[in-house]
Amino acid sequence: MNEQPSTDREVLSKGVRRLLLSIPFFILGPILIYLGAGSDHPIIFLMPGIAFAILAVVFMYQGIQTILDSMFKTNKTR
Repeated sequence: MNEQPSTDREVLSKGVRRLLLSIPFFILGPILIYLGAGSDHPIIFLMPGIAFAILAVVFMYQGIQTILDSMFKTNKTR
């Protein structure tokens, strides 16, 4: 019959770990950008803040992509 593919738990846990890794970057990025906007030397806070914000988006994208791969890809494409 038509068998429903199961979720790959290892790949799913890897995706969840990436999502959890992005949380500190989502918090620290805007904080550092805000500190840099009101600082006398803004480059010290703005550069890491912008880098953290970009890393947060990248880790979030990779985590969601990995979770979707664990759910919807067949064993042939993994």
